[in-house]
Amino acid sequence: MNPVLLGISDSIASDFSEDYKGWSGERRVLEHYKKSIYDLLQFLEMKPETLKDILTDFVSIEPASLGKSGYGHSVRIANELGYAGFRAHLVDLGGASVTGALGQAKSILHSDTEAVVLIAAADVPKSTFRKVSDMKHLNETVCHPIYELNYGATLIAMYGLLIKRMMFENDITRKDLETITKRFRANAINNPRAYVYQQEITDKQLSRTIADPYSAPMIAVVTDHGFATILMSEKKAKRLQLQGKIKKGIDPMYLIGVGQAAHAEYFMLKGDFATPAGKASDLAFASAGIEREDIDYAWIYDCFTGMVILQSSEYFGIPKRDAMEHLKNGELRLKGGKKSKSTRWVEF
Repeated sequence: MNPVLLGISDSIASDFSEDYKGWSGERRVLEHYKKSIYDLLQFLEMKPETLKDILTDFVSIEPASLGKSGYGHSVRIANELGYAGFRAHLVDLGGASVTGALGQAKSILHSDTEAVVLIAAADVPKSTFRKVSDMKHLNETVCHPIYELNYGATLIAMYGLLIKRMMFENDITRKDLETITKRFRANAINNPRAYVYQQEITDKQLSRTIADPYSAPMIAVVTDHGFATILMSEKKAKRLQLQGKIKKGIDPMYLIGVGQAAHAEYFMLKGDFATPAGKASDLAFASAGIEREDIDYAWIYDCFTGMVILQSSEYFGIPKRDAMEHLKNGELRLKGGKKSKSTRWVEF
């Protein structure tokens, strides 16, 4: 039986008072945890005491911006939230950590159908990374210390080189990237939770190159944020509803398939320009027992416009140029002519 996800909540910096700016990084992280979990419980109409009683597993993602990580740090966060007596799990997959946490929850629930899994995380890079040295630290995490950093490599420059190669091989132009960027910014403009809410892209912003071919609007900025969700078996959820511990009438989301694949962190060790997306999608669709053509809504995660093209191509087996043309309309056209609506995990 597939696990069910009963609700998701998030927190952003604007959810807090002006005092937020004066808080330490540790407090900001903790408050994001509290806010997202509190809102989730409000939605579920679950009392905090109930979650403390039934929680069996806590899956967290380390707040990388604080430079703190590891099992002990996550357990301390959970303890400060009032939770104890649980099994702790820590996920560290960079930008893929949320989906990795969902995969971990699915594995837990397949081995223990009575488990109640809380996934919660928070990070505050926007308010933490303020100095040039902070960006240098970011580059050090992704660029090889001898063969890349010593030659002036930066995170964004390496991604720029990657996409320039893809553009050359697939006849994709910078104008194509600009069109896709504008298309997805249109989604964010009307979303009050988006960092770029009501912020139109100007021609001046698009023309100012940061690392060829990327201008600032083509790069998803980091934000302070938190999120929380709860997963359990459908049978467990129905039992809790009958007991009055969760509100009735929730339309759950079934977690039917998950796939993960890691790649070399350093560009020089990759060997080619492929990403783990194709392997991960093969595993996800195989575990779900469905075909790519069955998908109605695709939520593609990445932080550069060019990477959304590349990931979409590899996830769905579409030629890169075709994926680019499809994304201009905010969709992916799959085999058989079916259209799948596409959006981004992070707003442009």
